[in-house]
Amino acid sequence: MPGPDYFFCIAHEPPWFELPDHVEVVATGKHQADGRLNIRDSLRTIGTGSLSGDNFYPYLTGTAGSLYISELLQSRPTEGRSVCVFQYRKLISPTPIGEPSTNYPFMRMLGMPFGKDQVSEIFASYATDLLMPHPFIMGTGMLAQYAACHHIGDFLLLTRIAMDRQVLHAAEITTFFGTRLFVPGGVEFGIFPCHLYIGILERVRPVLDEFLTRHAPVEPHHEYQRRALSFFTERLTSYLLLKELGWPVSGAHPDGTACELPAQNIGYMCTLSENGQYRVFGHPD
Repeated sequence: MPGPDYFFCIAHEPPWFELPDHVEVVATGKHQADGRLNIRDSLRTIGTGSLSGDNFYPYLTGTAGSLYISELLQSRPTEGRSVCVFQYRKLISPTPIGEPSTNYPFMRMLGMPFGKDQVSEIFASYATDLLMPHPFIMGTGMLAQYAACHHIGDFLLLTRIAMDRQVLHAAEITTFFGTRLFVPGGVEFGIFPCHLYIGILERVRPVLDEFLTRHAPVEPHHEYQRRALSFFTERLTSYLLLKELGWPVSGAHPDGTACELPAQNIGYMCTLSENGQYRVFGHPD
């Protein structure tokens, strides 16, 4: 039966879920400790130096965990296999369980506590090797949406590096900037064939490496905005994922009709919450 072969939970603090034993927790930030699967143990360095993603964790945040998972998978059997990646307070469900979020499209809110049996039941319902959070339409396009929430200078610089590294080509930049269909989490959250997960993240890695070697975010000390590389990676990997799948990044067909996405590949990002509200940590209320 199709479904993930590997399960990873990225956590910068103890997971809010009670996890089944087969889940591997990738520890980031202050959650790293001896005996855990820590990003500081990565053998990949930034640029030509000796620093790993852990040294730049405030800029990368969860993306550091994603890159480490890609590294780990490359030392394991991956042909014909898939990986499920989720976070310390978020997981993906094939069905809209819980209650709808009032402040994030298609997000579902789950009450606490959420036990091991409940998590196992969701995992057992996975019947595909490709399941991503429900995409939504950004009315203003990707560039404008990013500029409304973050510093556009970070986005433009990272885009230029992506062009220099031939991750993006000059002819598609206007399409990239105007992309309206957005997959929350990009390729960093959900279930994906291992070759797709590794392929996209390893294309993005040199872009992040070069930025970290030569630059810093516009606000490197701001608790929220310093996460610029993670914000950009989510958008770039969403774009690259849609391209790989052949889905229109505009969210519509050439004749203007809305794009109907395959239901078996569309799930729901579910977040544990004490009050039913989705809160982005580090973001001012």
